[in-house]
Amino acid sequence: MASYVNFNIDLFCNRSDYKIECYGEDFLMLRNQLLQCSSKTQQACYTRKTGEKGCARLEFCSRPGWKCCYKDRCNALS
Repeated sequence: MASYVNFNIDLFCNRSDYKIECYGEDFLMLRNQLLQCSSKTQQACYTRKTGEKGCARLEFCSRPGWKCCYKDRCNALS
């Protein structure tokens, strides 16, 4: 019984309510790599003026220089 309860708690704690696929790019490691982002809070795909791409929480979308979109792989051509 105890292992069953622990298993259910682990499933609940590791649950990701939101998922989105975005392209990621930075100046060090990533070059248009497909990212599978999951979180308990909603995320968006973004492209910054610097060319950086990825996924981020929605509050970042209101920052200057950030362009966000909300469907899988939508930042491919940004």
